[in-house]
This record gives sequence, structure tokens and C-alpha cells, in this order.
Amino acid sequence: MSGVNEIRSTFLDYFRKEGHEVVASSPLVPRNDPTLMFTNAGMVQFKNVFTGLEKRPYSRATTAQKSVRAGGKHNDLDNVGYTARHLTFFEMLGNFSFGDYFKERAIELAWNLITREFGLRKDKLLVTV
Repeated sequence: MSGVNEIRSTFLDYFRKEGHEVVASSPLVPRNDPTLMFTNAGMVQFKNVFTGLEKRPYSRATTAQKSVRAGGKHNDLDNVGYTARHLTFFEMLGNFSFGDYFKERAIELAWNLITREFGLRKDKLLVTV
């Protein structure tokens, strides 16, 4: 992989080929969720789908969600600069099933993505439960 753009496009293309609707990133300030100051996870735009308040015309989705974590439960702000992996703004890649498949299929999709598409060696991966 040469960079973030290739990683993003490989991820989204893989899940599109697996029957997922590619859904655009929702706004950083959620439109319909007064409980959040910022979109802090990929599932925010699907909250009403998961709670049964909304139905989408697809049962699988994939996103590259722009996210901010600068307060609240998922506050990374205090760790910025102290670790190399904490940021306040990032893109969260995600795949979602709205009742179409569950953990077993999700694990299979993730495994195939990282070993086939991204080329990670199976013998270098440690799987835990």
C-alpha cells in the first residue's frame, strides 16, 4: 500500500464488491443527534437504523467516516502528543450489517480483507477471542 488514499479505496472497493453500499461520510456535527457534539464513530449516521427508528434501502454499508474525538466518552484529546496513535481528527473505516449477517461473516470478511486485499501474512497474525 502506498498511502492513505489507496488504503481507503481498497477498503471501500472490497466491501462494495461484497455487496455493501458505499455511503458518504456524514457531517462532523451530527444533524439528528443532540447527544453528540461531534461525529466520533462510523456508526453515528446509522444510530437510528440500529435502534429501529429508520430503515435504509440497503442491508449492508461501508464508510470512510470523518471523526473527531475531543471530549466525552471517547476523548483522545488528553493523549495527543503522548502516543503516536491518538489524534483528534481521523477517518474511521467501517463496514456495517443491518441484520444481514453477524459475527461469523464479519470475521470472514475482515480476514479476507487483511490477508488477500492488504496482503498481510497469515503467519504473522495472532487471533484472539
